[in-house]
Amino acid sequence: MDRRKLKVGVRQGGGVPPGYEWNVSILASVRSEARSFLTEAQYKHLSLQVRDIALQKEPTKSTIVDIKPIKEIYEIRDKGGILGSLNVRLFFGVQHLNRIIVVLGVIHKQNNGPTPIGDRLRMCRRWRKFLSGDYG
Repeated sequence: MDRRKLKVGVRQGGGVPPGYEWNVSILASVRSEARSFLTEAQYKHLSLQVRDIALQKEPTKSTIVDIKPIKEIYEIRDKGGILGSLNVRLFFGVQHLNRIIVVLGVIHKQNNGPTPIGDRLRMCRRWRKFLSGDYG
C-alpha cells in the first residue's frame, strides 16, 4: 500500500508544449473522497479543470473554470453537464513561490447557499497542514 500523503497530478513543463505552468499535487485522500460520489467520467471532468488552471499564468483566475476565493484557498464550483444534478466543490491552495497547486478536497454540496462552513474550515486546515509540512 502506498502511504505517500501527496500524489503528483502534473509537472510544470509537462503536457503538450508549451506545457503546464504549475505543478499539481493532490492529497492522497482526495481520490477516495471524490470516488465516493463521482463516476470515473465525472472525476476525469474535474481533473481536466485542474489541468486547465495549471496551464494558466495565474491559476486563481480562469475564463473557463468557475473559481472563487475562500480565505487563503480557492474552490472550483461546478454543476450540471456531465455532473448531472451534482453540485460539486473542489478545493485547492496555491503556493506561488514554488509554483504548486495543491488539491485539498472535493465535496458534493447539498445546499443552495454558500459552501458549508465546516467544509471550508476542514479545507483551510488541510492547507495549513500542507504549509507546515505535515504532508511531506
